[in-house]
Amino acid sequence: MPTSTDLVTDLPADFEVFGQAVDTDFVDLLGGASGYILSKASATDLDFAWIPNDQGDITGITATSPITGGGSSGAITIGINAATTSVVGAVQLSDSTSTTSSVLASTPTATKAAYDLANTANTAAGTAQTTANAAIPKSTVTTNGDVIYATGSAAVTRLGIGTTGQVLTVAAGVPSWSTPAAPTFVGCSLVKVANQTTSAATYTVIAFTSEDFDTNGFHDNSTNTGRITIPSGYAGKYLITGQLTTLDGNNTHTSAIYKNGTRFNTLTSFRSAESGAGGSVQTLIMNLAVADYVEIAQYSGSGVQVNGTASNDRPSIFACQWLGA
Repeated sequence: MPTSTDLVTDLPADFEVFGQAVDTDFVDLLGGASGYILSKASATDLDFAWIPNDQGDITGITATSPITGGGSSGAITIGINAATTSVVGAVQLSDSTSTTSSVLASTPTATKAAYDLANTANTAAGTAQTTANAAIPKSTVTTNGDVIYATGSAAVTRLGIGTTGQVLTVAAGVPSWSTPAAPTFVGCSLVKVANQTTSAATYTVIAFTSEDFDTNGFHDNSTNTGRITIPSGYAGKYLITGQLTTLDGNNTHTSAIYKNGTRFNTLTSFRSAESGAGGSVQTLIMNLAVADYVEIAQYSGSGVQVNGTASNDRPSIFACQWLGA
């Protein structure tokens, strides 16, 4: 018979004394260590075991971007950052087709709406224009290089591509292609055909009574024959050239360009290797107005004869070329 002090520890054996055996596996249910929990050890009836209370526990959470929060104790809260163009994160969807946001993501609804708008505009471009805001019909241009230009406030038309070498210009108020005219020379070249003796110790304007060419009436063979005068419509920059050949190659002479009767510049003459000949060459650019005139003059201390034989290899010439305004 059990005593009052061993009701638990001897109970199975005491019951067994009375002929009622108790499964000895109940011994597994004896108290475990503090904090332990009871776990089923196997499929056998009453087979349990005490184990530490750490099975499957989350002991800490470490968060990295875009996850926020975390911790190892207390109430642990986690979240997620919003996405931007520079970092990953949660994205909000949007059906808008007009937003300028850089943190929203387009939905299929928004994509479809944008497609429908583009398709409508594309269709309109293939139809005739009826308003000032209508699209330009695709059929307006047909060839690579075509140009479109306006024919009114709400209409356009096609200018077909020009040919090689043509330039775009305006004719009768509308653009057109044209072949540029060949550059036109403007100027004159005078040639001396008779010898001329200059005065001593003074500048003598040289006369020219023959023209190699004169495009616009720069020179007169009868009046003021030493002048090149700028005609109407041709004010601007001019290249002035002159070559005076003298029949005296043994002395130093000077030539000068005159503008409107006033000496503009001077140049000391050269001596020719050929005995008995000398001369000077003038080349300069001048700014001349309409009706301005230029002359070339020769200076010699004792006077000199300027060559006027146009047929030889050292003629005296005086010329101008218009360079533009």
